[in-house]
Amino acid sequence: MTEWMRQAVEQVYRQQIGTPPGWSPEQTELFLSLVTQRLDDQAAALALELGEQAVQSWTQQHNGQPDHETTVGLHETALQNAREAIVRQSLYDLIPQPPEGRDSPPPTPADIPWTQRWRHLIYRAEPSEQIEELADHLWPDRSAMFRVKAAFLLATRLEENRAIPTAPGQRLTHDLGVEVAEAMTAEGYPGE
Repeated sequence: MTEWMRQAVEQVYRQQIGTPPGWSPEQTELFLSLVTQRLDDQAAALALELGEQAVQSWTQQHNGQPDHETTVGLHETALQNAREAIVRQSLYDLIPQPPEGRDSPPPTPADIPWTQRWRHLIYRAEPSEQIEELADHLWPDRSAMFRVKAAFLLATRLEENRAIPTAPGQRLTHDLGVEVAEAMTAEGYPGE
């Protein structure tokens, strides 16, 4: 059971969905552990498939087998992508959506400043395709998970009419990269 997956399960069930009110703390803990284990297993299975696809794709593009370090990197990226996909499909889809006809998102609570909103599932701005491409351009050497998180930060800054970087070497690119890395560490991701 990974800490990253456990945090995602905790966030969704404790903050968004809830568990039955009659459950004891032990029942809740067992349930959360079982859900975490099931999602971890699904992510591991998907990561194997994605990792093999990544190695095959690399082999075709480079006309040869990747070395050990490259293979490990491809599999690590596949695992991160698999975890993110499983959480999106199996957890986030469980969160109740506002009723039809209510297109506006829920108001931002006063206790979450805009500088932290990008870290909260229901309050962050969704990045456009252009913002996702910008994140890939600004941090090409970072993991896919890092670039996903960075895109949420850029989208939120854009929504707040704050400056966003346009080139990898800019000071703002560095500062925002540090902010994303710190947030990922706080959420249990491996350090970057």
